[in-house]
Amino acid sequence: MSSRSRAVPLALGAIVFGIAALIVVFGVLPALSRRQELAASTTRRVAEMPRVVFVVAGAAPDVQRVSLPARMQAGQETALYPQVGGYLIPTKVEMGDRVKAGQLLAEIEVPILDRQLEQNESARSLEQAKIDLAQSRLDLAKATLVRLRSVGDARAISQQAIDEASANEKADVAGLAAARAQLAAAEADGRKLAAQKTLAHIVAPFDGEITERNFDAGALVVADRTEGSKPIFRVTWRDEIRGFVDVPESLAASVKVGVPVQFKMKELPGRVITAPITRVSPVLEGTSRTRLVEVRIPNADGTILPGMFAEAVLELPRLKPVVMVPGEAIVIRDGKTHVAMIDAQDTLHYMPIQVGRDTGTMVELPDGLALGSRVAVNLSRQLPEGAKVQATARAEK
Repeated sequence: MSSRSRAVPLALGAIVFGIAALIVVFGVLPALSRRQELAASTTRRVAEMPRVVFVVAGAAPDVQRVSLPARMQAGQETALYPQVGGYLIPTKVEMGDRVKAGQLLAEIEVPILDRQLEQNESARSLEQAKIDLAQSRLDLAKATLVRLRSVGDARAISQQAIDEASANEKADVAGLAAARAQLAAAEADGRKLAAQKTLAHIVAPFDGEITERNFDAGALVVADRTEGSKPIFRVTWRDEIRGFVDVPESLAASVKVGVPVQFKMKELPGRVITAPITRVSPVLEGTSRTRLVEVRIPNADGTILPGMFAEAVLELPRLKPVVMVPGEAIVIRDGKTHVAMIDAQDTLHYMPIQVGRDTGTMVELPDGLALGSRVAVNLSRQLPEGAKVQATARAEK
């Protein structure tokens, strides 16, 4: 091959190499430089974004354990007020004494009522005498009428005399009926007074203990005055205690008869008393918006005293799923409660929410926030709505 023919490929190669060098210099290298600058710019922008720690909103347990204040009352308790006025005879029992149903506790001396009873007895005796007199007059009138009618001679006895005797008989019948009615009225008054007299005897309505005595012997007591006055006795039966719990409206639908309740009292350290719910009020209390629950607690040993306060622990099923977030996720913005949610594009959004039960570290959110949402916690400053952030999951403790 000649030297000229070898020079042609060499020249072509030099041209191709030059073109490639020009492409690299003016095309590839600038592109690489722009990509590096873009990456560096992106890195700078990301570095400039605020770093926000988030947690994932989780589901609350299916059973919620709640602690509520409870008050203890006696199984039965009643105040005994005077129903007749008079003077108190020395009482037969003192505070702390155990009594039986029907046992006489005290008597009230009622001198005015006693005089009324004596007057009524006299009135009944008088009415009975009137009846006897009316009966005698009636018997005489009947006999007279019979004798007059037995006379056959019309000239000896006038018809007017017979008519008068008949009228007298009818009048004596009416007089006897009136006397009997007066006696019945007097007897009714006597029964009323006797019933009032029985009220002067104060008896125990049921087995129990005297927990209050407020009057001494000789004290004047006034009948039927209960408002603002003290009872003569208060009788309490505490072999069984009634525990009352006011359940908030948010939990009212979950309480049922038979749900176990644990009671803890500071006065009885280390002791936990468990008993089922026996009664549930069918309505909410109008002011507090709570539902009253009653629990019957055996108290044969008498260790629980009426009037004690206790902590009632209930485990109630949830009627619908509830989302929970840490308390530090709650944000107050423009006077309203929000959570800061981070979407899939790492954009911050403030969502207004309604806070449910606060367990101390976690807060229940009944509505609004979806399960699995990323929620910012411990925001050092309130970022604007729609801000881009560096989302970092909080390390589990």
